[in-house]
Amino acid sequence: MDLCETGNLRRWWLFYFLPVFLLTNEVSLKETVVGFIGGSAVLPCSFEEPPLTIQDIKVLWRHSSQNVYDIIYGKVSVEGQDPQYRNRTESFPEEYLRGNFSLKLNNLQHTDAENYKCYIIAESVIKSVELLTKERPERQLPNEGTKPRPDVIVMIISFLCIGIIVSLVNSATASF
Repeated sequence: MDLCETGNLRRWWLFYFLPVFLLTNEVSLKETVVGFIGGSAVLPCSFEEPPLTIQDIKVLWRHSSQNVYDIIYGKVSVEGQDPQYRNRTESFPEEYLRGNFSLKLNNLQHTDAENYKCYIIAESVIKSVELLTKERPERQLPNEGTKPRPDVIVMIISFLCIGIIVSLVNSATASF
């Protein structure tokens, strides 16, 4: 019995391949943030339905089993915070009642690159953010081979010459 002849091909296709498409879609929904070593990065975490009151807010940020940051009843709690994150984390309290619990991680280190989870307790929501860290590209100093481009210099001189000619023509026509 051939699947194409019996019309079962469509059903088999859905049965075998639909889970693959659903899993692929789920993976692509993960947020990814890129930050430079020594710099900072904002890890997004928000919920469409903001809490009604400050007392409704309980958000936990975790990295593996480490306590990164807690917001308990609208206040930051560093009690139990992993020493690796002490004095390097901050959030935006003015945004809490709008449902924004994003976390700013300062002085990024290579060990910070991983997956982070934001748990919004009252709503039973878990947001996942992957942080990637990169070395900051070195900037060249002007004396290290960076020279002004000649086409820019020619353009500036051309504008100056045109401006002088237009001024001379206007003053000549005004005196007649």
